Amino acid sequence: MRKAIYIGILISLFTINNASADSPLTSTEFYRAYEKLPIIELAGTSKGLLNEKLITYLADNNNPIDVKTALINRLGWNIKGKSNSTVFIKFLKAKYKYKNEEALKNGLSASDLICVAYLKAMDNYFDVKGALVYTTLALTKEPKSYTINIIESLIASQAFVMKNYCQVFKIVDKVRANQNLTIDFKKEASAIIFQYIDGYKKYCKIEDLRTIIK
Repeated sequence: MRKAIYIGILISLFTINNASADSPLTSTEFYRAYEKLPIIELAGTSKGLLNEKLITYLADNNNPIDVKTALINRLGWNIKGKSNSTVFIKFLKAKYKYKNEEALKNGLSASDLICVAYLKAMDNYFDVKGALVYTTLALTKEPKSYTINIIESLIASQAFVMKNYCQVFKIVDKVRANQNLTIDFKKEASAIIFQYIDGYKKYCKIEDLRTIIK
């Protein structure tokens, strides 16, 4: 009986300690590994909003996919929400002459799709369902890209922040453990992400404790 009470107290303490924690989308500033690049510096002066130069960079499939995601990461998030994804989608529709968003989803490159997904998630990190539609499409086209996989995992794990902290860790850690991915993302950027994500690992011990109680 005492053992069960003790374990219950531990679980409560773990949960309380995480009450003030941030989230995968708002706390992983991996752009810092790219911050000396002119385009990232420019993103840092745009007050979190896309401008013509930034949009043009994102829409150019010749530009590195990791730098594109770093650009979006640098734009950051806003508790009141933003509309960068809407602006970018409008630009892509005009560029490729897509009549609607469904045609756009089917025709875009994996690079464009993950940018739309990440912008959507950063526009409203409280609801990432729409963003996950685009990450799924991006992964279908480029399943081996580490950049696409790590961004997808950050977005997917966001949905579990208020539900299951252990899942937050497991979803992102799965990418780190995958040895079959093409590394198209800076090692330093990955380290920044996992410095934060590894803080969730302790909550997997809570699941083990709950199993013991049962």
